[in-house]
Amino acid sequence: MMQLNALLLTLLTVAFAAGMPSKTSNSFSWRPRRFFGLRGGSTKTAAGGRLIDGEPTTMVEARTLDDGTVFPVTLSQTVSSQTVGDAAASGKNAADWVKLNRDHLVNDLLPKHGAIVLRGFDVPDPDAFSEVVRSLDLEEQPYIGGNAVRTVVADRVFTSNESPPSERIPFHHEMAQVPRFPTRVMFYCQIPSKEGGETPIVRSDEVCDILRKEFPELYERFKKEGVRYVRVAPMEDDPSSALGRGWKSTFGTEDRETAEVEMKKDEFEWEWRDNNELLTKSKKLSAVRTVDGKEVFFNQVIAAYSGWNDSRNVASRAVVFGETGDHLPEEQMKEFIERINSVAVSFEWKQGDVLIIDNRQVMHSRAPFVKPRRVLASLAR
Repeated sequence: MMQLNALLLTLLTVAFAAGMPSKTSNSFSWRPRRFFGLRGGSTKTAAGGRLIDGEPTTMVEARTLDDGTVFPVTLSQTVSSQTVGDAAASGKNAADWVKLNRDHLVNDLLPKHGAIVLRGFDVPDPDAFSEVVRSLDLEEQPYIGGNAVRTVVADRVFTSNESPPSERIPFHHEMAQVPRFPTRVMFYCQIPSKEGGETPIVRSDEVCDILRKEFPELYERFKKEGVRYVRVAPMEDDPSSALGRGWKSTFGTEDRETAEVEMKKDEFEWEWRDNNELLTKSKKLSAVRTVDGKEVFFNQVIAAYSGWNDSRNVASRAVVFGETGDHLPEEQMKEFIERINSVAVSFEWKQGDVLIIDNRQVMHSRAPFVKPRRVLASLAR
């Protein structure tokens, strides 16, 4: 079995190389020659079924970076229901496929490309997505310290940001405003919106290159000073706000004393306000970090600066330079955000899609949409 698994991973690598798009392409349509199958044959999955050769099933917008890396990389399959039977119907086939290829996905493809799209796999519901998440065999990251209102729907699975659909959620690294953040984020589309609702993604190493070359003074300040985040949280969840998670939910407690214990762990400064609101100020956090030898713009700066607006918060004051406490320069930030948008990939969901993101090197956002739309999430490290 170990020899078979090694052969399968080799075949995936060969198929991936054979399906690499040209650098001039602005979209990625991957048609592997023999994806997980020997010529004239097929390979059994852990569920006992067969993955067979398939026609093109994916056309996902992508970019080819200067080093030739495709972002995001898309993997797809055509599964014969006659050969996988109940395994496919229950969604187990997708989880088994991920489990079989876990090391190659997590250790090779994800660090290289930053984001992986699984399209055409049988992931019919949140429970099936939960199985896929668990098949990745990653440590669960609890959502402690996050700002967004979320609802748990399955094991290790919860709703993505429940802010109003009319609101755009700006680019951010998940939970980068706290010291304990996930290194991987998994998304799953149960119901795609008929209008809008894309999940734009962008490589933070590319963003950092833009910052260093085109906004050198801003780059030096971010790198030298870092940033601090300032937020006022309500006591209970406020679903009308993209950052409306109440302090009770944020820290998993009903009392102030326990919340203060959690804030001390993350070295927050805090102030209790009228109406049981809580003002928090993070410790100085890096805005520019190094991941796998590359500088990345790892932070919540764009989201905080342009999106942390509600009845309690003013976005332009939500993030400050870490040493001086100065506000960020308005004109430069406006131009910088426009440049970030120019190199982003706007990922349009299809039902059953799974998007795996390396949260250390990729930012994500959310476009406004028309209901219904249901995209779920899971965090890991």
